[in-house]
Amino acid sequence: MRYLAGLLFLMMLAMPGRAAAVPPTVPAVPERLAAVPEGFSGIVGAWRAGRPVHLSAHGEGGSPFRPVRWASVTKSVTAVLVLQEVDAGRLSLDAPVSTYLPDWPVNGDATLRQLLMHTSGLADLSATPDADRDGMADVYQGQGPGWRALCEGPARAPTGAGFTYNNCDYQVLGLVLEAVTGEDFETLVRTRISEPLGLRSVRLAPHEPVSEAFDGTRPEPLIDVSVYGPAGALYGSVEALLAFDQALMDGRLISDAARAEMWKAGPETGYGGLSVWVFPVTLTACGIETRVVERQGAIGGVQVRNLILPELDVAVVLWTDQATLDFGQTWSGEGLTIDLLAAVVCGQGG
Repeated sequence: MRYLAGLLFLMMLAMPGRAAAVPPTVPAVPERLAAVPEGFSGIVGAWRAGRPVHLSAHGEGGSPFRPVRWASVTKSVTAVLVLQEVDAGRLSLDAPVSTYLPDWPVNGDATLRQLLMHTSGLADLSATPDADRDGMADVYQGQGPGWRALCEGPARAPTGAGFTYNNCDYQVLGLVLEAVTGEDFETLVRTRISEPLGLRSVRLAPHEPVSEAFDGTRPEPLIDVSVYGPAGALYGSVEALLAFDQALMDGRLISDAARAEMWKAGPETGYGGLSVWVFPVTLTACGIETRVVERQGAIGGVQVRNLILPELDVAVVLWTDQATLDFGQTWSGEGLTIDLLAAVVCGQGG
């Protein structure tokens, strides 16, 4: 009920003809953003106890309600879809890829868990050729071999040899999902995530090259974001991402056991869970020690930080179209991200 009340409130704010409506604001958030040396361009949103407590757009960020690039935060949505199939008994995290894709030609012994945790050893699409040397691999600009041919290419490492971040892992998970459900990634997102939760802004990127952010002082190169598929192709509003986070916390997307599996992490895994990183932080401004579930994303000039504090029932999303903005590393307890978390939780910066 509390989630529904929060979602209805945000939908009301976004309705045409309600220009006078003011999104909720935590004063400490814009105060901290004002101290960013190069200025902040982007959107900040936060929910607490199932209700919106902050939503603001800054600089060139435009409307706080507009759909934006979720980048690799998409991977958390893909992980939820996989865990729904685990809950249903149609997938097993510890079954190899070859169980579901018998013809997969490389590192077919990698388990779904290893794909979710980037220990499969598969190829890294970002390291494939960049003929025009614009900083974006050709595959992401609709040039050269497609992603599948590249992911079926030589592995970077043997299965289970260690952490090797790559987008092929989640592209293969998308193939697994399609094999067991008979539905493609776009359909699964619509029928299992956006429609049940009422998230009308969530969609897959269109199949066309775009440049919509800055990579330093210049526009980012043209990118066909749709190529990222289950690894990074979703768009949606910041409020929609917060609603997804709340639904995950509330147990409306996967079982409690599946969520515990998703968020299980420690030093032995580099604090990596299934699509997320989970670690303790201290918010010194109010003396609170708590657990943070974080998913970062970056494509071209866009950066995203999706942060869930389960024990405090808080979710925070930071989105910027500034590739060079330094968010800091949340686990370190210092930097812009930790300051903004403290602003939401403690009502003050630092």
